[in-house]
Amino acid sequence: MSVHDPDVVFTDLGLAILAAWLGWRLWARTAPGTLPRAGVVLLGGLASAAFWGAIFHAFFPADTATLAGFIAWIPVSLSILVVGATLLELSLRLLAPRLTSPIRRYLVAVYAAAFAAVVLLVDESFSSIVRFYVPPLVLFLVAAVRKAIRSASAAWTLIAVAFTVSAGAAVLQQAEVSIHPVYFDHNAVYHVVQAVAVVLLYLGFQRSPEGAGVREEASLRPGSSS
Repeated sequence: MSVHDPDVVFTDLGLAILAAWLGWRLWARTAPGTLPRAGVVLLGGLASAAFWGAIFHAFFPADTATLAGFIAWIPVSLSILVVGATLLELSLRLLAPRLTSPIRRYLVAVYAAAFAAVVLLVDESFSSIVRFYVPPLVLFLVAAVRKAIRSASAAWTLIAVAFTVSAGAAVLQQAEVSIHPVYFDHNAVYHVVQAVAVVLLYLGFQRSPEGAGVREEASLRPGSSS
């Protein structure tokens, strides 16, 4: 059995392992309902997209031209949908705090439904996915920069830088910037740059006030070794 696009496959797998491991570490150190738990969802979605992307690139060289390839691509698009919806929900919380929960959930649901409908029924290409993913990413980046400036928080600064790097990775991918057209193409470059964003994202959510508070509380419990 041959592996198609090994540079893309192995960088995708590396990104998946990195995001999954950091997501697990973040989940283990934070409490339910805290801001870092949103970071867990983001890291989990990125890990899932990278893992299924590796499967897709490895064994479906015809891409989505075949039914099998199209089916293999669905988990990738749905994983990115989860990331985009999470970013939109966080952005609305930060930029429009007066919105009620039902209205916020409705807006996120409309976004997710439109994303899924277009990708599943109209155009499943990565370019189409990027068009849906980039707007909530930019919106959250604006919210993170605003939060970083107002609070002078190192955590929010790291989060803002992480999504700046992630946006840059998407630009490089769409511009097809590569180190080598065969051995390290634009998709492999995207995965490497995205890995940097994932590490920064983890550090930012880990250092957020809520996450830090949970870790400090845990360290004060009797019998705690940390």
